[in-house]
Amino acid sequence: MELRKYQIKAIEDIRHHFSRGKKRILLTAPCGSGKTVVASAMMQKANERGNKNLFVAHRRELVMQCSRKLGDFGLNHGVILSGKSPNMMSDVQVASVQSFIARRDRDSFILPKADLIILDEAHRSVSGQFQALIKIYPNSFIIGLTATPIRNDGRGLGNIYEELVECGTIKELTKLGYLVPNRIVAPTIPDLQKISVVAGDYDKKALTKKMNTAKLVGDIVEHWIRFSDTENGYRPTVVFATSIAHSKHIANIFNQNGVKAGHIDSKMSEIDRETQLANLNNGKIKVLCNCQILTEGWDCARVSCVIIARPTKSFPLYLQMVGRSFRIFPNKKDTVIIDHSGCVYEFGMPEDADGNWTLSTKKPKTRDRIKDPLPIEKQPFTCVQCDTVYQPTKDDPSCKNCGFISTKKERVVLISEGRLVEMPKTKPNADDKNNFFAQLLYYSRQKGFRDGWASHCFKQKYGHWPHSKQIFPIATGKDVIGFIQHLNIRRAKSRNIRELNL
Repeated sequence: MELRKYQIKAIEDIRHHFSRGKKRILLTAPCGSGKTVVASAMMQKANERGNKNLFVAHRRELVMQCSRKLGDFGLNHGVILSGKSPNMMSDVQVASVQSFIARRDRDSFILPKADLIILDEAHRSVSGQFQALIKIYPNSFIIGLTATPIRNDGRGLGNIYEELVECGTIKELTKLGYLVPNRIVAPTIPDLQKISVVAGDYDKKALTKKMNTAKLVGDIVEHWIRFSDTENGYRPTVVFATSIAHSKHIANIFNQNGVKAGHIDSKMSEIDRETQLANLNNGKIKVLCNCQILTEGWDCARVSCVIIARPTKSFPLYLQMVGRSFRIFPNKKDTVIIDHSGCVYEFGMPEDADGNWTLSTKKPKTRDRIKDPLPIEKQPFTCVQCDTVYQPTKDDPSCKNCGFISTKKERVVLISEGRLVEMPKTKPNADDKNNFFAQLLYYSRQKGFRDGWASHCFKQKYGHWPHSKQIFPIATGKDVIGFIQHLNIRRAKSRNIRELNL
């Protein structure tokens, strides 16, 4: 497998630190940039020199993903994982940290030698199991891999690693074509002022109660239909929810509205999880909902839309969620991130983190955005025309998606009761209404409905009946289709309030 220039440089930097006597190196690179490829290349070279290698991850899916990558490099290896028969004779081992620690004290377990250890999702290196593994190999060279080299409290990992190597940034790799451009839309912001914070993040029980309502879930489906529509159909999508119940609820509403959706959680069997992942990858489902199982390391390059329905105080978690869709894929031009959590206003754009990583263990100062807001010119702004989030500048105040130029007054981000305050839309005139009704008539006749159906839809749109029924039908456009879908979703929400006991 041919390495990219930034991957080659990262390997050279790591070897340079090793040659200077450093033994623990943290490699940081954006999601989708190929950290596992770098690790596999280094293990291949170490194996050729007769050294023993150990790759460790905290989740089954990540272990198997690394196993497949090592196969691409032609490396024979053993897998230490629950339900797998280990091949301890191999010079390369891929292990689940849980399985490794559980088997360590068994008489039958042969502790593998490891000259080089790779720790995946290295921001977890502070956990007890990873620390126990590190203590077993005090003289081994260690490389940690992560897209977010900080703990949830913002501290660096300098008490574990000696040097930090950066392997490209989101901006750099997007410009080079190794990551797809991202577009963030923020159509709603939840009101979280009364949600308490526990252990550095929102209380999960209270958060779920807030987010798992018929209205908010319906909003998710409605805005997905609006923003994920492309010339080639709707985008393959992953949804991050607050809980298993919330995830199942979202998947259910998608399915009720004719969108094939699935759900995945840690309590499902391995076969069921793999089936759902395969269904998304092969197009059998369009949307896959989850709660904290696909946030790290998971690789499905065809995904081009992420829905954040899980507010968080954790910057690493935010980056991990949005990063699931950054990977390049044939005919994939960009990715859309639909933020229903307010995360983009809490943390800024994903590329804002570029070049700011450090190993410092000093807790950074936090800024309360309400008490000490950013200057207007530095605040993310939601376009009143298309809901795209961008940062207007003095030189370029236009929306990066639609080109709309807002007024100075509009560029002030206002939040009222958990929602962005949009500027009033232009009042439709008689021609606009007649055009809309003509499209509804066309749609109703195509579907075999009576003209009265179109009149009722018109009344729900404008609050009154059409003034004239002598209207010639015209082909239905996207705006009208979107409105019809909106009505269907609204009806579904009403039907399900009692069923879902919400």
